[in-house]
Amino acid sequence: INIFLEIISYAVAIYCILTWLLPPYHKIMRFLGRFVDPLLRPIRNVMYRLFPHMRIDFSPLVFFLLLRLFRYLVWYLFSAIFF
Repeated sequence: INIFLEIISYAVAIYCILTWLLPPYHKIMRFLGRFVDPLLRPIRNVMYRLFPHMRIDFSPLVFFLLLRLFRYLVWYLFSAIFF
């Protein structure tokens, strides 16, 4: 599970960096967007409802925080069950 979560976090980080460098119709952006956008879209929707006039997209940051929390909870539950 940890390797899978690492791959997801690297994909989101690469996607965020490439949004500054490449146009949205580039092949790499479309490829990464297929995997990253479904993860970030629910966070974007919630953040837009809470802060409708915010111009900066903080959804990757919230995603990383939620992913960190999920990793911690999985590790805690795993260690509580098996140790």
